[in-house]
Amino acid sequence: MKNKKGYTLIELMIVVAIIGIVLLAAPNIFKGAFRFISLSFARGEIQKNARSTLSNINRDLRQAQASSVEIDEVSGQPYHSRITFTKYKSDGSTQEIRYYQQGKKLYLSVDGSGSKMVADNLRYIAFTYPQTDDDSIISISVTFEKATYEGGTKALQMAVEKVRIMN
Repeated sequence: MKNKKGYTLIELMIVVAIIGIVLLAAPNIFKGAFRFISLSFARGEIQKNARSTLSNINRDLRQAQASSVEIDEVSGQPYHSRITFTKYKSDGSTQEIRYYQQGKKLYLSVDGSGSKMVADNLRYIAFTYPQTDDDSIISISVTFEKATYEGGTKALQMAVEKVRIMN
């Protein structure tokens, strides 16, 4: 007998079966990778929004006059979702600052002139006094959310950032 080269029918059937299994699993692998990437990007974006928002509010509140702080809400918005206060500027003058939630956005208004959007993807913000006997400490709680995939969302709550008003 000659030394025959080639593949047997059984070897070809095994290869076709393996390729079929790989092709059936590929969409699920790609879908899982897409979900992971979507969640990672959403998490990063809402963490960045939450940190920068809390940092800006913290900076402004530290320079506020404690007696001027007023916490309420815009009509139709969550309770305690608006804060208004008078802030000292570096030259000694004052200005009125207002942070408030309108829908899924957070706005900043300075001296009653136009509003500037500070953050979007906001689900909830609340300003409260954690201690009833000390009106120089304000607690801020924020929740941000971002759409990810297939109608899902990723939410991040950063709660109870306590700010001491210095004036």
